[in-house]
Amino acid sequence: MTKPAPPAPVGRRHAEAKPDQPVFAGRLGHELEAHALLRTEGFFYYLVTMKIVVAEINRQRALRQEPSLPHSAFVLAKATDQIGTGMRSSDIATYADFVTDDPEVVNRPTTMFTRADAAHLCNLGLAGTLANACRDTLFLRDGYERLKVHAGATKLLPQQVNIGVDRKIDFVHAQLAPRMLDDGGLIFTHERVATYRKAAQDAVTEYRDAKRNEKAFGLAACADCYLRTYASADFDHRVFKRVYPEVVGLCEGTQHYRGQSHLFYR
Repeated sequence: MTKPAPPAPVGRRHAEAKPDQPVFAGRLGHELEAHALLRTEGFFYYLVTMKIVVAEINRQRALRQEPSLPHSAFVLAKATDQIGTGMRSSDIATYADFVTDDPEVVNRPTTMFTRADAAHLCNLGLAGTLANACRDTLFLRDGYERLKVHAGATKLLPQQVNIGVDRKIDFVHAQLAPRMLDDGGLIFTHERVATYRKAAQDAVTEYRDAKRNEKAFGLAACADCYLRTYASADFDHRVFKRVYPEVVGLCEGTQHYRGQSHLFYR
């Protein structure tokens, strides 16, 4: 019998995915390679949007002769929004347990496991004060809604992945986001992507090696899937191809930053 996962923690905004949306049950290894890239994109979508939104908030504050806020002022290191739910099933005729010591687990279908989570792409949250700070203009209200989507986006993955290697990327995001937002540099550059890749590689490699030592070869194999994505020669190009249109689109959506996207990316 299949049943929904337990309800989201109190305080998290929760939205259901469309019930007729397809679930892609491809090979887990392929899905994890794609997920590592999606998480990178999700992180920078959130960062770029937050940077531009807070820049506009600060512009409005300056008109009222109020001091500027740090660009990380509304960033939380944990998810406050979630789109979709996980799944728990006791139907062992249809689903199977995730075997943590079996390296062949990555060759099985992504959705065959008895316990699956709605794994966040970004896993960064939004401070409760952001909604009020975004009330002044249509652009800010739209930016706030975009941030809720970026903060809440998820992908259905085995629970052991979500609480394992994927959790290491959560920590990377929590560490990098305030640093990148507040260091005064352009928010989206090739150097930023390289910094992200190095931090993610280091975190996942440490996790992979620890799991190998524990003989948890299935979990180690999952980590290797992330590492293949980070090591790919076109990683930088793939991230840029997806994220830079978001920068341009956001800037073109406001009169003040129209034609000024160079203030945020290079």
